[in-house]
Amino acid sequence: MSQTDDPLMAVVSAYAATFETLASATTGRTSRGSRGAVLAISGAPIAALNAIISPNLEPNANEIMALAAEGSPWELPWSIHVRGVPDPLVAEVAARHGLTHFEREPLMIRHSDQGLPGEPAVDGLRIRAVPGDELGLCARTMAEGFEAPHEMFHVLADPSLAKIDGMTFYLAELDGVPVGTGLTATSGDLTGLFNITTLPGYRRRGFGRAITLEMIRSGFAAGAGTAYLYASEMGEPVYRSVGFRTEEYLTVITAPS
Repeated sequence: MSQTDDPLMAVVSAYAATFETLASATTGRTSRGSRGAVLAISGAPIAALNAIISPNLEPNANEIMALAAEGSPWELPWSIHVRGVPDPLVAEVAARHGLTHFEREPLMIRHSDQGLPGEPAVDGLRIRAVPGDELGLCARTMAEGFEAPHEMFHVLADPSLAKIDGMTFYLAELDGVPVGTGLTATSGDLTGLFNITTLPGYRRRGFGRAITLEMIRSGFAAGAGTAYLYASEMGEPVYRSVGFRTEEYLTVITAPS
């Protein structure tokens, strides 16, 4: 299938490549299937960060099965990511490995022709790129934003991650106090937005929106003005307010919690 037939292929491929790049840096445990699916094991105790991701509209069950075997034994929570609704063969492969919980996430895109958004203006809020020696602080803040134990995001505290080409971690601070995070991964003319969080005590004050705007602006500065993300239910209205639109859905298959 060509890019013309599947215009979102480049976006989902960039998404998969981001997981691959991260896993290459943290554990080195990555692989690619014969049809382009990615196996990426980050080492974090988070199912979404240890994944088999198929960027194809019609994922191949045999390819996913082979990558699942390559990742075995699965000592960490893991997941399978496919576009749209998984077909019965993919669902069967997932079920063989105990992955029976399906969660749908909207792929939202803000195209570059919408132009550079205005600079976010929230009194006292500073959003900055994080150097390697502060990734520990960023990872802890990220965990608190997701209301998760710090150790769940410990792999993102490695200072070497700040050296990954095209990947930038962000910290939002209110009068010097960390209140939120974000992560961008640029690839060609695309900027992927990940891990946008706001600490529970600071929500509904426009901080998540400000972080999102700042990361879109950074993408424009890097020549990657089309931004994409997979949204949570909480974040979807925020992203819509700055110009993102849902263009398809991703299904993430995990073990039941």
